[in-house]
Amino acid sequence: MSFGLKLVDRYIANEFWQPLLFGIGIVTGVWFGADQLKTIFNLVMRSGVPIHMALTILGLHLPEVIVMTIPIGVLLGTLLVFNRLSGDSEIIALRTTGVSFYRIMVAPLMFGVMTSMISLGLNECVVPMANRTSKKLEFLALYKAELPSGQANFTYMDRGADLSLNRIFYVGYYNGRVLANVIILDFTRDKIVQIISATSGIFANGEWILEHGRTYAIDGNSDIAHVMQFNKLVIPGLNNIQKAMESGKVVPKEMNMFELNDYLNILRKSNSVTNDLLVRYYQKFSQPLACLIVALAGAPLGLMARRSRSNLGLIYSAVVVFLYYVLQSSSGALGEAGRIPPLVAAWLPNGVIGVLGLIILYVKAK
Repeated sequence: MSFGLKLVDRYIANEFWQPLLFGIGIVTGVWFGADQLKTIFNLVMRSGVPIHMALTILGLHLPEVIVMTIPIGVLLGTLLVFNRLSGDSEIIALRTTGVSFYRIMVAPLMFGVMTSMISLGLNECVVPMANRTSKKLEFLALYKAELPSGQANFTYMDRGADLSLNRIFYVGYYNGRVLANVIILDFTRDKIVQIISATSGIFANGEWILEHGRTYAIDGNSDIAHVMQFNKLVIPGLNNIQKAMESGKVVPKEMNMFELNDYLNILRKSNSVTNDLLVRYYQKFSQPLACLIVALAGAPLGLMARRSRSNLGLIYSAVVVFLYYVLQSSSGALGEAGRIPPLVAAWLPNGVIGVLGLIILYVKAK
């Protein structure tokens, strides 16, 4: 009996590959046709980018799109496979031999776990590097120059334990130890705002050494400003800001979960973590697990469409996909705005689809 069950698992699992690849291929093609091809066409026709470089940039965007379309392929696969098994009365045959519906669900759940691992691997190992390379190639194609190694328009907010704003640091451009166009707003003094402005500076031993600038002290009661010029001004204790500058060379979209976690730890030291970064970080875990969740929901939904075969299965698939991405967009926006906790915002779509799948699974297993 054990061998028979293992054979059933392999049989059901092997049925998934064709609809999985079909679903990923169709949705990826539509996604590229609606978004990426327009960008590539503009690069070639308006900016004169060589076609081979444009195609390379297009290929580098492919892993990110595939990560988003894998759950759709998994959902379509489970729906169509269980729709066919039910329509051919194979599910009934298994049930009459004593195989419970929960035992039949082992194969799609294993398939969901495997595709979740594939999605996680692509999202953490391939997508960040592909996005960084694509960014460099697009800059090279448009401006015929290498992407600058420094960073422009860096802003850092230093907050107190009560989240009150202490200081704002702005750097127009920096590269290595060199700073340019530095502005610091200091709110730590009672009823006085101090503004420090410098054209240049360097970072050394945890200090910013600013050169050729001015300090402005503005009294909030009398609006009197005191101006003082300086040739050199040393501001100590800025190691954490420098770490944030170095980590911020890569935008969060191009970070893997470990890099993003390190960046968040740096920002936590000054209470500067934003909701959008937290939502993105938690989505690093929730999005790959969407494959497992939709596999759980897709199998019992496929059994509900047994009389009309794949037609209703495709409709159910479209409804679940639409619901998932609407929940993902709306909960993400609510989380970034602080209306709901970022952790809840990241996991809400999985929770709703998962509960829906468990309810239908319980009903069909009776």
